[in-house]
Amino acid sequence: MNHPNIASSTLTRSLVVGLLGLVPAVLGGCDEKKQGSSGASGGATATSATGTAASSASAPSGGVSLVVAYGSEKKTWLEEQAKAFEASGKKTPSGKPIKIQLKAMGSGEAMQGVLDGTIKPHVFSPASGLYVSLLNDFWMQKPGNTKPIAKAGDPLVLSPIVIAMWKPMAEALGWPAKQPSWADLMKVATDPKGWGTRGAPEWGRFKFAHTHPEFSNSGYQAILAEAYAGAKKQRELTLADLDAKPTQQFIADVEDTVVHYGKSTGFFSDKMLARGPSYLSAAVLYENLVVEADSKNPPMPLVAIYPTEGTFWSDHPYSVIDAPWVGVEEKAAADAFAAFLKDKPAQERALALGFRPADPKIPVGAPIDAAHGVDPKQPQTLLPTPDAKVLEKLLKVWNDNKKGADVLFVFDKSGSMRGKPLEEAKAGAKSFVNALADRDEVTLMFFDNQVYPAIGPNKLQTMRPQTLSRIDMTIADGGTALYDAIAAAYDIALTRSKSNPHQIHAVVVMTDGKDENSKLPLATLKGKFPKEDAPVKVFTIAYGAQAETAILSDIAESARGTSAKGNVDTIKDVYLEMASFF
Repeated sequence: MNHPNIASSTLTRSLVVGLLGLVPAVLGGCDEKKQGSSGASGGATATSATGTAASSASAPSGGVSLVVAYGSEKKTWLEEQAKAFEASGKKTPSGKPIKIQLKAMGSGEAMQGVLDGTIKPHVFSPASGLYVSLLNDFWMQKPGNTKPIAKAGDPLVLSPIVIAMWKPMAEALGWPAKQPSWADLMKVATDPKGWGTRGAPEWGRFKFAHTHPEFSNSGYQAILAEAYAGAKKQRELTLADLDAKPTQQFIADVEDTVVHYGKSTGFFSDKMLARGPSYLSAAVLYENLVVEADSKNPPMPLVAIYPTEGTFWSDHPYSVIDAPWVGVEEKAAADAFAAFLKDKPAQERALALGFRPADPKIPVGAPIDAAHGVDPKQPQTLLPTPDAKVLEKLLKVWNDNKKGADVLFVFDKSGSMRGKPLEEAKAGAKSFVNALADRDEVTLMFFDNQVYPAIGPNKLQTMRPQTLSRIDMTIADGGTALYDAIAAAYDIALTRSKSNPHQIHAVVVMTDGKDENSKLPLATLKGKFPKEDAPVKVFTIAYGAQAETAILSDIAESARGTSAKGNVDTIKDVYLEMASFF
C-alpha cells in the first residue's frame, strides 16, 4: 500500500487567499461527504455543515466531554467509533469517564470557527492535513499568539483523489488495461464529436465536474492536478509553468467541460448516481465515494481513474488543539480516543466503509478492490505541493480560465416579504452577487403577482455596483407568480445558452411562498426542461416556513440544479452556498 508523505501533502496558507474572503458558513462542508446520512443527496441547507453530536454535549457526572470537530465525510465511521468508545468504559488516567461530542463540519468552516472563537474543539480532524497547517499559519498571524494552536496530527484514514467515471466510458478510454490520463479525457472533451471519437456518439459531449477550489480542498487539488498535466510535469511546478500558454490553455479546456461547480464532493457522487451519465461523464471525487457508490449496486457502475500524471491523498489527521480551553483531562481524553481510533478494530471498520487504513500493518482488501471500481495498487504517482507563491498564482490562473457564469437571478418581492424577510433576502442576494467573479454576468428578474422585465445581462466587472443598487431598491408588494417567473427566466437563459455554450447558464430563484398567480401550470413549467442534457440548470431557494420546499426541490431536480432552504437568520449563508456552483 502506498502511504502519503504527509509533509509534502500539506498546503500553505496561500490556499485560503480566496477562501477567507468568503464567510465561514460558505467554507463549511467544503468537500465533505456525509457518509451514510440521508441528507447528503437532498437539497442544501445553511445549517447542514455543522451536523450534530453523536452523544450528549454534557459530560457525565465528574467526567470529561471531548469535543471533536471533524470532516463529515467520515461521519458514519466516527459516530460508530464514538459509541463503541463510550461503551468500552474508557477513562482518563485520573479515572474520569469520557463522553465524545462530535461536530461534523467542513474543514474550512471548522478552521475559521477556531480562528474567530465561535467553536472551541479539543480535537480538529479535517479531511486533509493542509487545514492543520493553514490553521496554524493564520493563528500565528493573530496578535499575541506566539505558538501554533494545532499539533500536526497522525492520519486516521486515507483516501486518494480520483476521477470517478462510468465504467463503459472508462473502458472506451482504454481502462482497465491502462489508467487514462488527463490528456485522454481532453481529447474527447475538446473534439466537436465528443464521445463519437470513441465510437459512442449517443453519449454526447464529455461532461465533467469538480468542486469550487475556493470552497473545497478536492476542487483545489483538481485544478492543481490540471496545472501539472498542462505543464507536462510531475514535480517542481513553477510560476513560469503557470504563466505558460499551454498550461493555461489546458486548464481552460478542462474547465470548459464543467457543467457547474459546487461545495460538496458528496453532492456530485449522489447526483451522478441519481441522474446518470447524461448529467456527468466524470467528476473528481474521493476514492471512498466510488466504493460507496458501487456498494449501492447502481445500474451502471462507477470506476476510479488515477490519472497517469498523478494525484493526491486525503489524509484525515487527528490534531489535538493546544489552547487554554484544552486542559490536562481533555488532552488525556483526546489521546485515549486517538488510540481507540487507530486500533485494529476501528481501522478495519474504516476499511469496510471504503477508506484505506492509516495503519500500514492492516492489509488493504475488500471493498478496496476491482469489484467496487477501485485499485488498491494505485495511486502510483503522488504529486507534491508547490510553494506558496505558486499556489497563490494558481488560484488566479484558475479564476482567469474557469468557466464563466451567466445567471438569471429571480427574486420574489411579494407582499409577504415585507420587513425583516425582505431586508435579509436583499443582504443575501447581494452577498451572492459579490461572490461571483468579475467575468460573470447577472440578469435580475423581479416578480410578485406579475413578472417584471429582465434587467441585464450585467457583466459584473463593470456593472456590479448598479446590480447591487437595483437589489437594494426592491419594494415588497403583491402576490406570487412563481411558475411564470421561472418560465420567463428559463426562456431567456435558454436562448443565451445557444449563443454562448462556453458559460454555465443557470436560473437562481428565491421565493417565500407558494404559487398563487401564475397562468402556467407546474406540469407545463417542468415540461420545458430537457430530460437528458440540460443546457440551463435551475437552482431554487425556499425562504421561510411558507415556501413549498417539496415543489421547489422538484423543479430544481427536473432542471438538473439543486435546492436549498433558509430563513431570515440563514438566507445570506444559503445564497453564498449557491454561489459555490458558479
